[in-house]
Amino acid sequence: MKIRLPWPSRADRRLWHATTTFSGLAELTARWLEGDIRSCPGVVPNHGPDDETLPLIPCLAATNRAGFLTTDSQPGHDAADYAGNLWEQRAAVTGFVTDPAILTRLVDSAEQTGLDLLVRFQGDHHPGLLVSRVNGLPYTWFGRCLTLPELRDSWPSRLVGDTAFDAIARAAQLTIAAPAFEPSDILWTALDEALHLPSTTGS
Repeated sequence: MKIRLPWPSRADRRLWHATTTFSGLAELTARWLEGDIRSCPGVVPNHGPDDETLPLIPCLAATNRAGFLTTDSQPGHDAADYAGNLWEQRAAVTGFVTDPAILTRLVDSAEQTGLDLLVRFQGDHHPGLLVSRVNGLPYTWFGRCLTLPELRDSWPSRLVGDTAFDAIARAAQLTIAAPAFEPSDILWTALDEALHLPSTTGS
């Protein structure tokens, strides 16, 4: 039986807390996606990405390393679960960007591709984009702008020092979603084109 500790390992805590830059946080997030690190802020300790995220890991890891620190994502989906409930979700990703040039490239790519887009900064108020429905009813939103206490709760001081946290707090909160509630690669292709990622789409 695999035992999962209810707290990050000492090694993971040291890695996260030693990181003082936004790019460092994004690199560690990429390593968590790839399974090199067992814990990531905002995720239950010692749990990796959800099963539905596994095919997206190469793209998401490259996206983080290119300057878009992702905090949540999902593939497009349109199918019933084992209980007969219809789950519809559109491909979506949300996170943080500090580099204005990277933000511009992402926004331009999203707009040219017809994707839905939210760009918010700390203190803005927005309910976010609806990204999943169950039996036709709203279920999940991405992109609600978090307050500073909520943001600190997701990036706790035991893992993330003040310098790195301040970079997140000042960053643009970016959410991009495909327009349709169905399987689609349009979002991942747009990320690839905007950030000049390695050829990971569809892998």
